[in-house]
Amino acid sequence: MDYTDKETLGQAVKAWREDHHYRMGDAAKVANIPYASFQRIEYDQGTPRIKNLALIAKTLGMSTDEVIMRWFNDDKQKDQ
Repeated sequence: MDYTDKETLGQAVKAWREDHHYRMGDAAKVANIPYASFQRIEYDQGTPRIKNLALIAKTLGMSTDEVIMRWFNDDKQKDQ
């Protein structure tokens, strides 16, 4: 599945987790990030650390650059 069609990073992470039938704790272990960090990412709370962002990108089958351009691109705000 292509997770880039999701509106937010949290929605993409949740879709990935649900596609794999993981509970949040199991998904955090697979992504190799702390549970609390995974939870904040899925709930779109704050900005993840670059290390965790890189691990989430790998988990989603994307590069870190793709994730940053898709969900953290400041150009979106400039266009408004």
